[in-house]
Amino acid sequence: MDFKQYDVVRLKALNERPSTPVDEFNLRRPRVGDIATIVEIYSSPSGYELECSDANGITQWLIAFGPAEAELELCQ
Repeated sequence: MDFKQYDVVRLKALNERPSTPVDEFNLRRPRVGDIATIVEIYSSPSGYELECSDANGITQWLIAFGPAEAELELCQ
């Protein structure tokens, strides 16, 4: 499926754990079921930069995923 910038997606599966550490920018690691916004789309290599925020708008994680790393589904 082709996604667009600012689409809201759900992490349906994580095939590989991102190596990004938990730090001041990533408060926790991504989990299956997380809802995120596509903030950037990459073409070479292909992938998506996703941002997941909590109910108060605080970013929980901001991570780039390659196509093999996560399965996404569009939230409608």
